[in-house]
Amino acid sequence: NMVTNNQLGNKTKQGFYKKEKTAEGTQILYWDYEAGEYKPSQKPKFESIKFAKMAKSTGEQLKAVVNGQDKAAEFAWRSLRDTLLYSYKRIPEIAEDVINVDNAMKWGFNWELGPFEMFDAIGIDDFVQRAKNDQVDVPEGLDQVPAFYKVENGVRSYFDLKSKEYKKVPVKEDEIELSLIKSSKGVVESCDNASIVDIGDGVMCLEFHSPQNSISDDMLDMVFTCVQRAEKEGAGIVLGNQGERFSVGANLFMLAVAISENKFDELEASVKKFQDASMALKYAHVPVVAAPYQMALGGGCEFCLHSDAINAHVETYMGLVEMGVGVLPAGGGTKELCVRAAQMAERFGLDVQPLIFKYFENIAMAKVSMGADEAFGLGYMNQADAVTMDIGSLLGDAKQKVLCLAKNYRPRKPAVVKAPGRSVAASVKSQLWNMKEGSFITEYEYEMGGVVADVITGGDVDAGTLVTEQYILDIERAAFVQLCRNQKTVDRINHMLKTNKPLRN
Repeated sequence: NMVTNNQLGNKTKQGFYKKEKTAEGTQILYWDYEAGEYKPSQKPKFESIKFAKMAKSTGEQLKAVVNGQDKAAEFAWRSLRDTLLYSYKRIPEIAEDVINVDNAMKWGFNWELGPFEMFDAIGIDDFVQRAKNDQVDVPEGLDQVPAFYKVENGVRSYFDLKSKEYKKVPVKEDEIELSLIKSSKGVVESCDNASIVDIGDGVMCLEFHSPQNSISDDMLDMVFTCVQRAEKEGAGIVLGNQGERFSVGANLFMLAVAISENKFDELEASVKKFQDASMALKYAHVPVVAAPYQMALGGGCEFCLHSDAINAHVETYMGLVEMGVGVLPAGGGTKELCVRAAQMAERFGLDVQPLIFKYFENIAMAKVSMGADEAFGLGYMNQADAVTMDIGSLLGDAKQKVLCLAKNYRPRKPAVVKAPGRSVAASVKSQLWNMKEGSFITEYEYEMGGVVADVITGGDVDAGTLVTEQYILDIERAAFVQLCRNQKTVDRINHMLKTNKPLRN
């Protein structure tokens, strides 16, 4: 019937699915073969998924899903049950130990946990009992395994199915695993969302561990504490962690709450604290090396920009994406790009305008690098920075970079630069006007772009006027609050929170 009705897929713009444009945007419809008509596709909602999202670790999320009482939980349990039992039966047929199976699935198929790590997350005893209740054959010996992995005194061991004994998991010399160090009392100081971890040789790792590693108030406090302690007791700081992503930036929900309650004075104070934390990293008396991976967005990118050096994983997606929610980078990001453009122009005798245009475009178009190599082209990383291929070596490589810098380290001095000034800002705004008139950007995007142009050119001053970093930070902060007072920014923030997609209003 579908062929007869010319429902042939993309070539006829209808098949099992069909797209329709509505006032709210593009809507996806699916073909209900029983009713014989297209119906709006709806994302199913399950309680098990809701509870899983509240969990901090992947293991806790997994356990929350399979222990749920809804259809999604049952589907997840049956799929994982058979997959994990199959994995157990294949040793030693395809691998000598559980480590190689887990690594194959994580490295080759991008699983966050390997099958045997999943066994431990669910609980082997619970798994075996539930499988038996399902009248599924449980392989011999599985119920005799206490756990496939254990950690004692900072050493991870695995259960060898052949000898029935625990053996040390082999690790490379330069590999640093924060969870192991923390388990053996390597934590210098900690709060809910961040920790200072001693990773040896006087190097302290400032670790974020909030949901999505979004930046919170107590995390900023820990930045100041880490800098102070490293200056007194250590050789330097690695800004890194080992979660799913480096940092998605500021907590958007908390920003929305502050705006809805008209707490603009408190909001400005929070932004000032963020800026001060960035500057504390930039002007610490010890070297600071950022070790980003996966997402390093917004505030996460700003922290990287203020570090002495960046040692990024090859899969690093870095960018200042604040314009997508109607604000500008205000943790020092806009200021830092202004300073970099001015310093580069001064050093090499260049015209500052093309440099400003390039950095302005990064912010206005919310450009994100599609990997660490592209971050060089965007100007977020420079030739003194490095890229690590093996993520297991990322923190170790960053630590070595800290130690190299520490040998002859000279703290940076607060910058005083020649502001590009209002004439360059006017050139940027003229380009924005052309884009608006050509319907490439919206009216509000034109307005936001003008605000960014004023900040990134050093404010309403003549070209060449000497300005301090703090001066630019002040106008950056004021511009951020100004945009937050606009209802169109509120709409953008709420839309992002609701749909996880940017609104172009």
